[in-house]
Amino acid sequence: MTMHLAVFGATGHVGRHLVDQALAAGHEVTALVRDPARLPAREGLTVVPGAVQDAEAVARTVQGAEAVLSALGTRKLWGVTVCTDGMRAVLPAMKAHGVRRLVAVGCYGTGEDRRKDLYYYAMSLAIRQVMLDKNRQEALIRAADDEWTIVRPAVLGGGARTGRYRAGTDLRLGLTSRISYADVAGFMLEQLGKDEYVRRAVAVTS
Repeated sequence: MTMHLAVFGATGHVGRHLVDQALAAGHEVTALVRDPARLPAREGLTVVPGAVQDAEAVARTVQGAEAVLSALGTRKLWGVTVCTDGMRAVLPAMKAHGVRRLVAVGCYGTGEDRRKDLYYYAMSLAIRQVMLDKNRQEALIRAADDEWTIVRPAVLGGGARTGRYRAGTDLRLGLTSRISYADVAGFMLEQLGKDEYVRRAVAVTS
């Protein structure tokens, strides 16, 4: 089944794989991109120039979509608000255009997943501002009456898509847990045809 997908964070590590894999699978993709030059033109791809803080640009991206994929994130470690800002624009746009399915990249160790273990302490020290932003994003998503799935990956890195990963709502990750950007994108796209993790947060690792 092919769909019309709205993609946010399309020029990031996971986002680029989302766009590539979605187009390869025959989906139609509309992507919001701050700098359109960073996303090469291809058949089936529509690029909307703008930032996630721009409600009008976000609405144009969501219009006509059947599902939304968010890979929003940043390489910054301070002053991080992109995920929160993005969801504050994306969720109202989804409601306005009648789009209910959302799959978003979260962060392991956020939400109800916070545990007093070594992994959590290490992440909270290394990327505290990122985790706070992901926490705020997650709270916004959970408050929405949508068919959402939050994907909490292990430590991300490069590598080819393998299609081999472990996932679960109670899956415990460790400091050596890893997964490729490509596999996270593949897992996200798979969720569009499943309901196992609808309205749930799921950890995923190789």
